[in-house]
Amino acid sequence: MSYWTGKVVIKTEDERGKVKKTTEQFLIDAESATEAEVKIYKEYEGWNGEFEIMGVNKSRIIKILV
Repeated sequence: MSYWTGKVVIKTEDERGKVKKTTEQFLIDAESATEAEVKIYKEYEGWNGEFEIMGVNKSRIIKILV
C-alpha cells in the first residue's frame, strides 16, 4: 500500500446564511490516486452539503508508527 494526501473544500452555511469554505486534509492508505479519491467520496457519503476534492497526491510518508 501507498499513502496519499487528499485535500477537500467543504461549503457550509452559518446561522446568518453566509457560506463558509473549510479545507480538510486526509491521509489515505490506497494503491492509486483513483482508489484514494473513491475513499474520500465514501467518507462524505450521506453528507448533505457541498464538497469538492481539490487534489490527491502521493505522500512521501513511508510508514505510520502506532
